[in-house]
Amino acid sequence: MSPRVTLTEVADMTPEQRAVYEKFESNLTRALLLTKNSAAAHLALGGTFTVGLLSLLDREVVVLRVAKLRDSEFERLLHYPLARKAGLDDAEIEAIENARYDALPAGRAALVRYVTDCMVDHKAGEEAFWELRKHYSQNEIAEITHLAGHSAMTAMYLASLDIPLDEGVASWGRLTEVRDQVKG
Repeated sequence: MSPRVTLTEVADMTPEQRAVYEKFESNLTRALLLTKNSAAAHLALGGTFTVGLLSLLDREVVVLRVAKLRDSEFERLLHYPLARKAGLDDAEIEAIENARYDALPAGRAALVRYVTDCMVDHKAGEEAFWELRKHYSQNEIAEITHLAGHSAMTAMYLASLDIPLDEGVASWGRLTEVRDQVKG
């Protein structure tokens, strides 16, 4: 079967496209460059979460749960090392991915339950929201919701266009530069 889309080759990129690609060298960026103007903005939004209200650990819990629910190998591949860096071990990651709430501390279980509701029902239920509210501020919950949605959108985009996994893990090193350029 032929590929659904043809990714822009690095050698064929315009200087503007190359500037975006160099901030986050991945097949995700090459796929986003198929759009007219949303590649930099999409990456910039992702970069905002790295300096937002959530800890690295909470961000990775959200993304790993979304990745599991959306069957996104790309997001799991990219975020598994970050989850490990945040202090999660394989047993905790397995519990997050498979919503084994009883194996998680109360706050983390509430976070996983909330994200699960958002992804499965497209809205958090009353119980999930108020349980999460015991552990997080309303602003943090807003950011959790936004991050879950961004992760789900990314997973859907990659899956629908059948974007291949990268051969190596992309570096986050310059992603916040894209955010700063879009802001400025």
